[in-house]
Amino acid sequence: MTQSRLSTRNPADGRDIRKSGRDYVVGIDTGGTYTDGVLMDYATREVLASAKTLTTYEDLTLGIINVLKKISIDSPERVKLVGISSTLATNFIAEGNTKPVGLILMGYDRDLIESYGLDSRFATDNYAYFQGGHNAQGEEQAPADLAGIKSWIREQGTHLEALAISGYFSPLNPEHEEQAMQAVQEITDIPVVLGHQLSTQLDSIKRATTASLNASLVAVMHEFIQAVKSSLKDLGLKAPLMIVKGDGSLMPYTEAARKPVETILSGPAASTIGGRFLSGLDAALVVDVGGTTTDMALIERGNITVSGHGARVGLMETSVQAARIRTVCIGCDSRITISSAKEFQVGPNRVVPLSRLAAMYPEVLPELENLGRGRDSSKSQSDIEYWFQAREVDPDDPILEHPRKKAVLDLLAQRPLTLHSLLKQMRLNHLVQLNVEDLIQKRIIGVSTLTPTDLLHVRGELDLDSQEASRAAFKYICGLYGLDAKEFNSRIMDHIVAEITREAFIFLARQGQEDLPEDLDGTWSRWLFQEGLEKNDPYLGVSLTSRFPLIGIGAPAEIFVSRVAKKLNARFKLPRHPGVANAVGAVAGSVIVDKEALVFLQESDASRSYIVQFEGDKHSYAEMEEALDFARKTVRKAAKWSAEESGAEDPQVSIAKKIEGTLHRVQARAVGNPRLSEQFG
Repeated sequence: MTQSRLSTRNPADGRDIRKSGRDYVVGIDTGGTYTDGVLMDYATREVLASAKTLTTYEDLTLGIINVLKKISIDSPERVKLVGISSTLATNFIAEGNTKPVGLILMGYDRDLIESYGLDSRFATDNYAYFQGGHNAQGEEQAPADLAGIKSWIREQGTHLEALAISGYFSPLNPEHEEQAMQAVQEITDIPVVLGHQLSTQLDSIKRATTASLNASLVAVMHEFIQAVKSSLKDLGLKAPLMIVKGDGSLMPYTEAARKPVETILSGPAASTIGGRFLSGLDAALVVDVGGTTTDMALIERGNITVSGHGARVGLMETSVQAARIRTVCIGCDSRITISSAKEFQVGPNRVVPLSRLAAMYPEVLPELENLGRGRDSSKSQSDIEYWFQAREVDPDDPILEHPRKKAVLDLLAQRPLTLHSLLKQMRLNHLVQLNVEDLIQKRIIGVSTLTPTDLLHVRGELDLDSQEASRAAFKYICGLYGLDAKEFNSRIMDHIVAEITREAFIFLARQGQEDLPEDLDGTWSRWLFQEGLEKNDPYLGVSLTSRFPLIGIGAPAEIFVSRVAKKLNARFKLPRHPGVANAVGAVAGSVIVDKEALVFLQESDASRSYIVQFEGDKHSYAEMEEALDFARKTVRKAAKWSAEESGAEDPQVSIAKKIEGTLHRVQARAVGNPRLSEQFG
């Protein structure tokens, strides 16, 4: 754990800024490795203090409390806003820890969905098809099977913790979703989520996925927010609590508790907003080098670029509006694996750097320093791979009923052990025989081995924990495989830079040409990129040039992103406080509220009318212009009111229209700075 405190003295007159009577805001980011916090002066937007602490996966609020204590807020009553960006939703989805939910599909074509394998995208295995739904004109295609829905819910018993309902074409007519919700609430009190309230997109699969994910996260987010509120209160902080959405904007905690799915990609979005804010650049590629991944996003005309296809987590596609993020599965805590052929791989798995493990457990350092002094012929990389107990297990946990898993946990409860030593004490020959992958996935067991963080310690470019442990482990590995230490270190660092550069190249190229593939394919494309990167061809040269400067975010940004910028012939910008830009982004964003009305033609042999569908309300007009005019006035008023209710100060509203065939989308966006207050709002 490290802490970085910034000066609170005004360089001009030596005055203590924290006694100037100005308002504070607090930003917090719970990342994959660290939880960061900043204390900022709202008027000057100056970072007064910052801190880092390890993210506590078993309870994210513990890390938040720790970081708040580290920034030592001496006048809690002067904090007027607290903003949090969190990996909570993304992590729960990616790790498969979401709550058991049921998904009711009304009017969906079962045969069509199963024939294309689309049912695998629903984010839950517990779904059922029922009669109902509407057509492309918002007309009922069949009566809703409310009796069947009730019967299915009764069959589920107490298994379900939440329920999602998605009707076919529900954005055009939500009646069946609302009828189903009323029927369900007559027999159960579990939370119910409706698809049309989360998305007006007509993609029925994405809408159903979004609804089921949201349902599975409601209880988790509610518990998280309640714990955070309690923690803030204990520390004397009574300011409004805002949560960062996936597009980098802020929403009140009450909205986050209702729509937690909208916080997907909250962390990378906050980093981008923080990078833009601290650098002052309105057009740039923001590259955030973290512990688990490296994320990049584009800033254009002062705004983060938003994906037009919805946020994606793993194989699940949603309708959530989120920043267009490109993620490289390489970070400073990525596992470095070396083969017998002296080839190496960085990532994709995250582990604890040996430098950090030795700081946590002092007995590790002498063990690493003594490696290679004996005559054990079974030396291998497993000698520097440590396993340790990352968190305690509840005595009633069913995991402890498995004899081998319990034996492993009993050994690791005493002290960290190398994989070599653990297998020996368990009298096993291979890692597979341990069968404890689930304990690692649930972060009950932690793994530590060589990482880029260790390499940076070896190079003297980083000094966070135990440099001696990193040097000892790297020396052992180089001796084991007969490698030149300096040359091998440089090779790995060059590889990391090349991987990030390749992803930046693809990401930038696809901004204007989305039909380009997601990866470099074909001999020509690979040659063009490699030549642009390395410039080794004796006959033909290729130059890569980014039209956008690169902003480096994260503690090692100056080391890695500066080199990526050089490869792309781009200007490099290292903003102030790059290590905590993500926490700055948690309070630097605006409150943004989007409202959308759908206008479409509904006709039959006897009549013809234009329907305006807005948040469950339906209005009919004889002429298209009348319908559009009503839609514009309605969304403008609704967006402004909702933004003010969400804590925006004097929100400004803009109107846009999109046409999809015969469907017109009338959209209003209200944008305003968050309102400061002394009380939760």
